[in-house]
Amino acid sequence: MPVNIEVRDAAIHTLIAPAAELERVAGGLGFTEGPVWVGGALLFSDIPNNRIARLQRLREGPELTTYATGQQNGLTLDRQGRLLAAEHYGRRVVRVNAGGSREVLTEAFEGKRFSSPNDIVVHSSGAVYFTDPPYGLLTGFAPGQPRPEGWWTQALPGRELMVQGVYRLGSDGALTRVADDFTLPNGLAFSPDERILYINDSQEKHIRAFDVQPDGTLANGRVAVAMAAPEAGVPDGMKVDLAGNIWCTGPGGVWVARPDGQVLGRVLMDEIPANVAWGDDGTVLYITARTSVYRLPTITKGQLPG
Repeated sequence: MPVNIEVRDAAIHTLIAPAAELERVAGGLGFTEGPVWVGGALLFSDIPNNRIARLQRLREGPELTTYATGQQNGLTLDRQGRLLAAEHYGRRVVRVNAGGSREVLTEAFEGKRFSSPNDIVVHSSGAVYFTDPPYGLLTGFAPGQPRPEGWWTQALPGRELMVQGVYRLGSDGALTRVADDFTLPNGLAFSPDERILYINDSQEKHIRAFDVQPDGTLANGRVAVAMAAPEAGVPDGMKVDLAGNIWCTGPGGVWVARPDGQVLGRVLMDEIPANVAWGDDGTVLYITARTSVYRLPTITKGQLPG
């Protein structure tokens, strides 16, 4: 289908061609999240079906298979090209090895279990950053279903950490909390030079920017992109292209903004998107959206992980 672009600045057409096609490449899934490009295929979380799915574009057409079973949300690669997963319900961060076995990297902070690690990125130093909102502790609500007002402040069953934190696991194994003032932290992404870490807040409907310090801590947090809009959806998964532009799922579709926070426009979608990832040669944006996965060619290019 032709892409439907809400243009707020004509510069968005330097990133997405007006005649670009938004292609639905997979459907009939549970709730898709955490896409990452690995070895010529797209891996993504199919959360209700407790699996990592693999989508390959073969000569005969697309092939969808199960790569590994287990409960996870965000996926990425470490510096050695190994798959890492933020386990939404498993309440830990793991490495998924060949064959599907899992190695726990971290599951507690100061002796208290995480709530439900959500999204994950890796710095060139090897440090792993991840968000820990309590979505997975709120039982009885399907992914994407509206939740009670202020639910994140409640002592949910099994909850041990009352802070909705952002954490850093250093290459030396040291775990630190690098941010503790979010309402519902979700997606995160580094700027191309890794001097800035962007983290969005689903409840506050904005993206914040932090300066990454030499020791890996974060400083000077500020709102970078305001994303409030009347359509369904919240800031969720996010990636940055090589020019520094921010691509973030949110109300109505995928938002595209300059590094200075100016919103250039939105890729409007019928399905509420959850996350994005660069794939193929780096010029294609894959979008996980509820029960489907979409593919959008772009003019810009993103950094492939690993």
